[in-house]
Amino acid sequence: MSTHATARAEMKSWDEHTWDGKRYDEVTGPKQTVGGMTATYTGDLEAVGDLRFVMSYPDDDSCASTGYEVVTGTLNGRTGSFVLHHVGGFHDGVADATVTVTSATGDLAGLKGTGRITWAAGEPGRFELDYEFA
Repeated sequence: MSTHATARAEMKSWDEHTWDGKRYDEVTGPKQTVGGMTATYTGDLEAVGDLRFVMSYPDDDSCASTGYEVVTGTLNGRTGSFVLHHVGGFHDGVADATVTVTSATGDLAGLKGTGRITWAAGEPGRFELDYEFA
């Protein structure tokens, strides 16, 4: 039986550049970017996440993205780290991704789960994870 966890996400840093090193918002139209983000989570997950991603923009208002995030902290009383694989994008002012746990360490070893992160521009994000331990 799986457990459902929720947390609030706050962005602490964002760095995104086109593949040739220009800031993502200095290039208009279709482009590909790479970047990183640091976030803090509060709620059932008390942690810091460090995400690295690749994004493909067909236009200035939307993109598809994939990346990996190392999350370090406490999930419902268990301390350790786990890696989330993100697949999502940005459309209509909202970043949305499905996440899958790919590995875990410490008291979180054996963690398996899937979830979602939804983040409206200018607001805190919402993290949800359905998980269990193998």
